[in-house]
Amino acid sequence: MLNQLSTKGWNQLARQFLGDDFFEDILSAAERKGPAADVYHGKNEVIVVVDLPGMDNIQSLEMKVENDTLWLSGRFSVPYNGYRMTLAERSRGEFQKCIPLGAPVSKNYTSARYRRGVLEIRFNKLSGKRGTSKLRIKETS
Repeated sequence: MLNQLSTKGWNQLARQFLGDDFFEDILSAAERKGPAADVYHGKNEVIVVVDLPGMDNIQSLEMKVENDTLWLSGRFSVPYNGYRMTLAERSRGEFQKCIPLGAPVSKNYTSARYRRGVLEIRFNKLSGKRGTSKLRIKETS
C-alpha cells in the first residue's frame, strides 16, 4: 500500500503527521539560501549575475563587498497573503546571500545593472588589495 501512494499522497500524509508548521519551517530554510547566482572571471574583471525576479524596489537591495566576498540582502514581495500555499518554488520574503568572488576586486569602478529581473555586477580585479565598499545599482529596461 505504501508504495502505491503518489507524491501528492505522501505530502498529505506527511502534513497530517508533521503538521503545516513543519513544512513552513522547511520552506523558510530553503528561502534563506538566497537567489541563484553565477560568477564569471575574465582576465581583468569579475562579473556576478544574480536572479532577482519579483523585487518591488531594487534600490532597497543592500550590497557590500568585503575582502573577496559580495554580500546581498533584500526582500522579495510576498503576494497573496492569507492564502494557503500548496507549492513553493519561487523566492519570497527576506534573504541574505554571500557570494565568494574568488579574487580581490576594486572598490572603485564598480557597476551594477538590473534588467528584466537579473542583476549584473562588474568588478575590476585587483592584485591583492582588500577592503569594503557599498554599491549602487543602475536600473535599465
